[in-house]
Amino acid sequence: MPFKFHILLHCQKCIYTQNPTRMKLHPNELTLVYDPRTASGKKIKALAYSLSNNVNEIDFTTTRLTTTLWKEIVQMLGNDPKNLLNKSSSDYKEKVQGNVFTMHGYMNILLNSPELLRGPIVITHGKALICENPNDILKLGKTTNIPSKRLPHLVRR
Repeated sequence: MPFKFHILLHCQKCIYTQNPTRMKLHPNELTLVYDPRTASGKKIKALAYSLSNNVNEIDFTTTRLTTTLWKEIVQMLGNDPKNLLNKSSSDYKEKVQGNVFTMHGYMNILLNSPELLRGPIVITHGKALICENPNDILKLGKTTNIPSKRLPHLVRR
């Protein structure tokens, strides 16, 4: 019996490493991680709604993102978390500048001080983009302003 249990654990571990957990997002959804109080946050939100009918807003001032979610965002951006921080911010100079952090340390900075981000983050179709300029969101192009398919029994004839 212990032998079967060991194999089961081994198989689950293999499945987990081969298929890591990913953020479950609808293909037509545009996710926006931002601070809605800033001017760039307000502009990004308006532009996001012009690109997609389905915008999932995550206000990082009221919603605490998990470390796992931050790791996935950093992976989708294809960037080092250190490069996501606004180095000209006074908070950055107080809290981060001059210190050496590991990857885990930078994840803790993102987790506890998301206001240090260079700009809002937009996620769609498994890709993420950090928008230092509000018009950077236009690099994504129109994604989902396609009218939804109507069911046959709802079509007027």
